[in-house]
Amino acid sequence: MKVLVIPEDPTRDQYILKPIVEALFADLGRKARVDVLKDPHLRGTSEALAQKMVGRIVAENPMEDLFLLIVDRDGDRWNNTHQAAAREADHPNRVIACLAVEEVEVWMLALHREELGVAWAEVREHTDPKEHYADPFLRQKGWLMQVGSGRKRAMQGLGAQWKALLDFCPELKELRDRLRAWLERTPV
Repeated sequence: MKVLVIPEDPTRDQYILKPIVEALFADLGRKARVDVLKDPHLRGTSEALAQKMVGRIVAENPMEDLFLLIVDRDGDRWNNTHQAAAREADHPNRVIACLAVEEVEVWMLALHREELGVAWAEVREHTDPKEHYADPFLRQKGWLMQVGSGRKRAMQGLGAQWKALLDFCPELKELRDRLRAWLERTPV
């Protein structure tokens, strides 16, 4: 099975999204070749959720079995929830969308929640957790100058904390359940 992840910006997000999507499929007992879209190089949710852009990506990648559109919810300031649902409706059985609450960096931070020194609910509720929590955490660890501005290093503990990640980030559990349903109805 070939899966293409459509991020809002692959520069750093790929180091969070690829291992998580691979873990999702492993959890479901399915093998998948997971790639993160880098061309075109998207910049922001407005570009990643644009109807023409998603249509172009799907059309230009006919060999992909599934497209996972994974972007930040960003407090739903720009109606990302509605736009993501619309992109799924545009491409039924080809596109599944997932919005990270509030940014994909929260998924990374969930692996290090004990080290953050703040209540997890506070991290989840903050509308700008990347700037407020992730960047300072990565700076404190001395990882900012590493691959993906430290995101690759920060994701190394994913395997041991997979079940906890699903509990602390319920949108990932929902995505897993949606993928399970998709796999049951789609012969791949």
